[in-house]
Amino acid sequence: MTSKTKNMLKLTMTRFIQLLLFATISACGAEEADDPVAREQALAKNDVWHAAKLRGVAFRAVGQEPGWLLEITNGEEILLVSDYGQNRYSFPYVEPQEDKAARRTVFQVNETTSVLIEGKPCSDTMSGESFEVTVEVSLGETVLKGCGRALF
Repeated sequence: MTSKTKNMLKLTMTRFIQLLLFATISACGAEEADDPVAREQALAKNDVWHAAKLRGVAFRAVGQEPGWLLEITNGEEILLVSDYGQNRYSFPYVEPQEDKAARRTVFQVNETTSVLIEGKPCSDTMSGESFEVTVEVSLGETVLKGCGRALF
């Protein structure tokens, strides 16, 4: 076998191995892309909003000073976590009162607790992230203001 033939054979084998590796890697990616559950779980690992959506949360809001978050799961729960996670309030879901003309929705949770969602653009004071609605949570004498969005 001549050296030219050996080099040609070596080049052919190298290209074959490269193609085989490419096909293997592509197949792995294709399986993940074809699996919507795996894709959604991968997104949720890095995105708390997406993770909330996968848990069935229909609406989520956040606010600052002190840090708080609100999650509304239709038909189940209204969850408020306040004071940077130190306080957690779980309320049974209540049907909201809607005023579509005014773009306002109110969840009157009990005599001293309510959630007001208004269709006014909002920007988070810490992150600068833009949101679709302004949210105000009244918990007794405490009023928490922030921003939120529906999770479809």
